[in-house]
Amino acid sequence: MVENAGNEEYSVAMPLRLYFKTDEPVAIKEVADSLVAMEKLAKRIPIMLSQLSGVEIDTHQLSVERIESGSLLEALVLMVFLSTPDQQAALLKFLEQHPMGKPLKYGLAGLFALLLISEGYHLVTDFLKEDAPSIQGNHNTIITITAENMDVSEHDLREALAFAAGGNRKELARSALDVARPIASHANASIHAEEASSPISIPSEAVSEIPFDADLNAQEHDIDYEDTLVQIRALDRDKTESGWWGIMPVIGEKRLRLHFADGVDVDSVTHRPDVHVDATVTYRHDINKSRLVPKYITITRIYPAQRR
Repeated sequence: MVENAGNEEYSVAMPLRLYFKTDEPVAIKEVADSLVAMEKLAKRIPIMLSQLSGVEIDTHQLSVERIESGSLLEALVLMVFLSTPDQQAALLKFLEQHPMGKPLKYGLAGLFALLLISEGYHLVTDFLKEDAPSIQGNHNTIITITAENMDVSEHDLREALAFAAGGNRKELARSALDVARPIASHANASIHAEEASSPISIPSEAVSEIPFDADLNAQEHDIDYEDTLVQIRALDRDKTESGWWGIMPVIGEKRLRLHFADGVDVDSVTHRPDVHVDATVTYRHDINKSRLVPKYITITRIYPAQRR
């Protein structure tokens, strides 16, 4: 559907339909939570669409067309707005002139939403270091099927997905969990693009691996280092738990707080700017940066200066 407003705004509307297959009806509150999460995911869909089509999309709007109970159907409409008629025509050409024909246009927003949901589950399980083979395998399957349907390479689709999944990755992961909240307590539930017969889905095996109670706050992880250099940059002889800061070159140039394990002779390093130690570095696993970030250093052993 194409709409031209009187103020010369140009838009294209795409249905966004997710079907949650369940044996029992779902709770109203969980449906509301799911819709709010879909709105948060929706802002990432035009990013993927722009990356794949080459058309610059200005803004978007998500609205509810209808909700059906039983096995839950969330029928939404994603409206994207463009600045010129040429951009509108280019987007319509991308949506309509491809091997799958016009039907892709009607399911495109749903496919993208499902891609982002699947990416969110992959992020969560990777962050938690949980074994989730069904989620991983299903994620790859969705990408393969979508790439074939859209006649784009898997590489290009993965790049567009990575671009859309950037920024606040915690919000993406949380939204993905909340989208499926209505089926969290249902056995053998599954999620589908458009309808239950869709080949693009998150089957019950993958849904059963979704960690709905995941804590997405930064988690800590300790790594031990032996006989490594620490450069002391600040010290307070009266406060061994808060007044010491240093740099461990082997992990970078960031100044970190230094702590000392029980039994370590702190006085032995008060006049030594460079000291070799055994230490434990506590990292936080940052889901937004998708990497471990050093938080502080605990020195467990100090080597004597005269040995060097």
